[in-house]
Amino acid sequence: MSKWVTTGVVIGWLMLGFASTWATADNISPQAVIGWKLFFDPLLSRPKNTSCATCHDPAKGYGDGLPLGKGAYGQTLPRHTPSVVNLQNAPHLFWDGRVQSLKDQAIVPLTNPIEMDMTPPEIVSRVAAQPHYQRAFAAIDVDNIGIEDIVGAIVAFERALVTGPTVFDRWLQGDKDALNAAQKRGRMIFFTRGQCAICHVGHNFTDHEFHNVGTGTANDLGRFVITQQPEDQGSFKTPSLRNWKGREPFMHDGRFASMRDVLAFYSNPPAPQVGESELDPLELDDDEITDLLAFLETLNGAWPDLSFYAAAWEKLISP
Repeated sequence: MSKWVTTGVVIGWLMLGFASTWATADNISPQAVIGWKLFFDPLLSRPKNTSCATCHDPAKGYGDGLPLGKGAYGQTLPRHTPSVVNLQNAPHLFWDGRVQSLKDQAIVPLTNPIEMDMTPPEIVSRVAAQPHYQRAFAAIDVDNIGIEDIVGAIVAFERALVTGPTVFDRWLQGDKDALNAAQKRGRMIFFTRGQCAICHVGHNFTDHEFHNVGTGTANDLGRFVITQQPEDQGSFKTPSLRNWKGREPFMHDGRFASMRDVLAFYSNPPAPQVGESELDPLELDDDEITDLLAFLETLNGAWPDLSFYAAAWEKLISP
């Protein structure tokens, strides 16, 4: 990666994939309200101890805060749990891009034997047996609950998980005083010699593509596992930088506890274990890393507001 991104193309790139509407009590759909209830319901795991929110915890950036995820039986999973915010327009999901829709993303952990360990008929049986789910689905004209209805509700909730405006958004909209001096210096690094914007592009600061930055290992070849293409060895999906703070640790294996650790790695990366790394050493000094971090802080906004869902749920199931 040797090219730089000029300031002249920044605004156009950042408008790509602009986010959906911020969810509120006034615009949330009944389907998403049902999805909220399902998302937090451990009934969807075989031992009834793990919900979607167990691993995608709102208090932890919709991840789990662990280097590697944990299954319903306590076993360690092979990769770090990614966040589920701002996924509305993502063309690939999971670190290796194994699925192309939120619908498929939602069903994978539910049915994975080392995650929630259920089957679609079992999920339907459990959900359909609950009177409150019967009333909720009846309210949206679903009398015979099926797996498509359950997954569709979870997807509707996940689509509503949009983060709020950021300081950098204010700057883009014309408030040239929104950034302080350090943040402005960091912005220049991000879009020039830092090379960050080559991959972290668009409204959500991701190209949704797969890149080898030297973190793959012989035990995890990344995208190659899906495509079997030699050039994909060691490649993983570019994560979004929007609302990165609170989603620690970082990378597909959670190897970095902080964003400063990530930048230090990029500044002086070791030789890759597998494949050919696309990363040129950034060779940033401590002051430049500090400025870049200051800019990255401006990409954090409010997390999705969940405060109105409980009341919306009670209203939905009331006689």
